[in-house]
Amino acid sequence: MYDVIQAAYQRLVAEVTQFNETWPSLVVAGKVWRVPVLQEQRTPDVIEVEALTGQQAIDATVGALRTFQRDIDQAPGTVMRLPGYFQLSASVLPQAMAVNTAKLALMDAIEAERVAQNLAPEMRPKLMRKALGSSLFSTKQLQRTLHVFDGAPRRISFTWAGHTTSTERIRVAKVREQLAHAAKLRAAAEDIPVQQTPEYLDLAAIIRLDDADVLIKHKQIAPHPRCTLWFGPTGMKWDAQPKANLPVFVLAGDGQMKLSDLKHFDKAVRGERRRDVKPRQEVWPQRHMYLPGPKGQSTQAEAPVKEGALHSTYRLGGVVYEPT
Repeated sequence: MYDVIQAAYQRLVAEVTQFNETWPSLVVAGKVWRVPVLQEQRTPDVIEVEALTGQQAIDATVGALRTFQRDIDQAPGTVMRLPGYFQLSASVLPQAMAVNTAKLALMDAIEAERVAQNLAPEMRPKLMRKALGSSLFSTKQLQRTLHVFDGAPRRISFTWAGHTTSTERIRVAKVREQLAHAAKLRAAAEDIPVQQTPEYLDLAAIIRLDDADVLIKHKQIAPHPRCTLWFGPTGMKWDAQPKANLPVFVLAGDGQMKLSDLKHFDKAVRGERRRDVKPRQEVWPQRHMYLPGPKGQSTQAEAPVKEGALHSTYRLGGVVYEPT
């Protein structure tokens, strides 16, 4: 029943092994920060990180790249993180792309089995753990992307993102179905008319929306490390900001790269919220649901490759990224 999932996982392990056999011998310089795993689903007010360099950094990264299961003391729903960077003497983009493709294939295999068994989307992690034979497998650690840039940045900065939200797209039809069910349950439990329940009033708030419309639900997520890279000339805006779950791999340049180290996280002294946050078109602010913002016409994937273009794994697999 789970042969496809298991085969996809073995392919992923093989690709990660190949990647780990390639990049360490190419390291020119690098540094990582070991972030303690959370033992409960709550971010502490202070997170102290441990800086590693040299062979220690390489060994820690090799281990992190092949760690797909939670630590025995790691809380479910959390992820092991090892932010950092490595400057390499040669490109490892093809090997990284092979790893990311294997990750996508594994997720596709899990999704196909979920659909075949007619299970709810929330059952993906349980299905994955059953197929792979361990309750410690972490979906987040399996699917997180390797980031490789075939270019030499002039600057890399590591900071803590302390005011970030994640988004979930939900069709109005599903919201209506959930609210109608909840309204009936509340009415029966409290012996009141359905029309007097809060859920019924919420239904009235979205009465003008079509069932096919999509709402965006925003959810506050825990503070996490963030990596920012600059490839363009001094004075230009940053070029890439991938998640710092794992080290980024870049090419070593001729000049000295500027590095801003990751510091300890302290909730009491974290920065203010960004002032350039895009305005949200309110639909249901009480439930943190909004209409999707206007979509820009992106032609990044279709644009012709210009001289000096930077190839990377950033945003999309194999995308040609144009530094500003």
